[in-house]
Order: sequence, then C-alpha cells, then structure tokens
Amino acid sequence: MIPLIRTFSVVTQDSRIIDYRSLPQLLDRFSNKEVLLITRRPPNYITDVNGRVIWISKVEHPKAIHPSRIHVIEQITWDSLNNGVEGIIFDALEYMMIEHGIDKTLKFVGKLRDMAMYQNKEFYVTISDGVDEKVLALLRRIVE
Repeated sequence: MIPLIRTFSVVTQDSRIIDYRSLPQLLDRFSNKEVLLITRRPPNYITDVNGRVIWISKVEHPKAIHPSRIHVIEQITWDSLNNGVEGIIFDALEYMMIEHGIDKTLKFVGKLRDMAMYQNKEFYVTISDGVDEKVLALLRRIVE
C-alpha cells in the first residue's frame, strides 16, 4: 500500500485533496487573489494568507468559531464567496470528523465544495495520513 502522504504531497492542478504539509505551497498559489482558509491552526500561526481565516476551535477567543457552529462557517463562506474570495481551503477535515463524525463532515465538505463550484471558485481540502482509504475514496467522490 502506498502511503497517502506521498500521493498528495505536491500541489497539482488536478487534485483538490492536498497533503496538509503542502498548505504553504497552496497559499502561495493564492498570493495574488483572496482565499478563505478554514483551519484548526491558531491565527498567530497563519501569517501569509491573502484573505480571510476561520479558526475552528473550542477555545473562547474572538477569532475562534466553535466547531458546532457549522451554520456560521457556511454563512461566512457564502458571504466571502460573494465578496471577492477566489477559493476555499478546508484545513480542518480530521478535527471536524472527530467532532461530528464522518458522515456529517463529508456532507459539510460537499456543501462547501458546492458553494465554491456554484460561484466558479476553487476548492481544496487538506488531509493527513490519518485519513483511511474508505474516507479518502468518499472524499474524492465529493471533491474531485
């Protein structure tokens, strides 16, 4: 079996599923256009984003959105797409799977992807090697 990390380590035009360690490369692709980054990484670790960052966290913080508030994340995403954002990067798949389970998370990813595609914008999901083959196959069907 080939490790997943090697499969998605390079940001390519074809794949919308990217190794989480390639996030800086992916952000470089958006250096001249705005992007919405939905992430688990705290705001002080994300410094070179041209656009908006949604930090998903249970921490009480003005820049954090609780993972249970999916409707808020969806609304911010829709508003951002209508206000000039050229792409969405979802960098919180595994965390949302822990919080909501696989089915609800994949439905959420599907909705984010549909919003991006409806607006003719780009959509990417980052993953780690913690995503098993079954989930990866479902994710591919939803995203690509």
